[in-house]
Amino acid sequence: MTANPYQSYLNVQYSTVDQGSLILMTYDAAIRFCRTAIRCIDQSDRIGKGDALGKAFEIVGELRRSLRPEIGGDVAKSLNETYAFISRQITLANVTGKREYAENAAIMLEQLRDAWRQIIKQQRQSTTADMTA
Repeated sequence: MTANPYQSYLNVQYSTVDQGSLILMTYDAAIRFCRTAIRCIDQSDRIGKGDALGKAFEIVGELRRSLRPEIGGDVAKSLNETYAFISRQITLANVTGKREYAENAAIMLEQLRDAWRQIIKQQRQSTTADMTA
């Protein structure tokens, strides 16, 4: 059986990307699924909504499982609580069909992604400065 060329491309893309970019890609995917769920809610597409929210929920769960409180301390604890809140919002969106819960999740994920983007940018600038010094 021949492998799907697109899936092969994605596998290579994800396996060769740096950790910072992978974190941003993960947030982007969760946000995309929340936004898809909002469109599905607006179109009364219960199956699409459930599928999209299920994927967003799994991604947030993976982000939560990747936390290392022994290293991250208070930051990891705060992120864990934030991810728990986002998971509840996703669950409420799925159970009630109310778009505001999915919107809350998407907005919070966007804020986290933007914060990570700044952190990664600063780290890269610091690394570049160290290499040129």
